[in-house]
Amino acid sequence: MVHPYVEGWTTLLEWFGQEPTFHDAEILSLSLKRHGVSELKLHGWITTNDVDPDGYLILDRHAVVTFSVEQIMDLQLDGFSAQNVIGGLRLQYAASRGRTYYFALPEGPDDIEIELLPCYGLDGYIRAKKVAVSFIPGRPINLD
Repeated sequence: MVHPYVEGWTTLLEWFGQEPTFHDAEILSLSLKRHGVSELKLHGWITTNDVDPDGYLILDRHAVVTFSVEQIMDLQLDGFSAQNVIGGLRLQYAASRGRTYYFALPEGPDDIEIELLPCYGLDGYIRAKKVAVSFIPGRPINLD
């Protein structure tokens, strides 16, 4: 597990009050840059066990979460839609995927991987040397 070593992760855990799975989170944007900081922004929340009057689970602790990614080594992304919902997000030490020949930088034991589990639209993974997390509490105000 890489989480404790990712800048901003502890603060995000404090906000959510538990480890977020990002189940059904919506990807708001993905900006990839050859040099500098790339960003993955998503709308996440915690699903409670409480039910509203219509029988739906109540979602709490909404936040716009930004994963700032530096020195991308490899990525593989699939799908894209007007709405991109993920089944979950894994933030972990990078796994071997048999793609070493794609790496833009030398492989290392501290490489980090963001894996976007499929649901609807965009999914895949990003492997990088550095990932930091920040967030803005609340729902997204403008989706453009």
